[in-house]
Amino acid sequence: MAYQHEIFISYRRTSTAGLWVQNHFRPLLEGRLNEIAPGNVRVFCDQNMAEGVNLSADLKRHIRNSGLLLSVWTADYFRSAWCMAEWQSFRDRERALGLFADEHPLGLIYPVRYADGANYHPDANQALCRKDFTKLNYPYESFRDSVKYLDFDELVQQVANDLVARLPDLPSWQPDFPVSEPLPMGPVGLARPVI
Repeated sequence: MAYQHEIFISYRRTSTAGLWVQNHFRPLLEGRLNEIAPGNVRVFCDQNMAEGVNLSADLKRHIRNSGLLLSVWTADYFRSAWCMAEWQSFRDRERALGLFADEHPLGLIYPVRYADGANYHPDANQALCRKDFTKLNYPYESFRDSVKYLDFDELVQQVANDLVARLPDLPSWQPDFPVSEPLPMGPVGLARPVI
């Protein structure tokens, strides 16, 4: 079996970041990926599952069957047990495969900054945030009609180029890729180290 999705988008479903991902980032990214990729790039982006105590079997299957994690970082992202479980699942996979190390520094996680940065979980400071959207993070439909949308589109094209360049190096899919359960969150966020 092969991956069902090349990219899994992990984000906090808030009235700002969640709308931004659904209204702007995801549709434009999918279009830009498929304009430049040698084949169809399949993107999974959950928009229906309610946040709860456990990951559903369906969401676990999507995590296990996705090649890269694109995480949309906000301070709130690091306070979400579900977002941290998605991120931890890919970190565990990286460790199992010997990735995100000196010999393979890119790993399987591609973080983008939507907001903040000062209040991320301390372990996130070790990861390189690939692109900064903090000046282009307008969630509302009217953003498409603004001059700033051209800058947003240019940055999304850079993300698409980066991701397409990484696809040929994806490790072979394995049916036993680890999937983490959400952990109780402490006052600063994550209950155990992520990186």
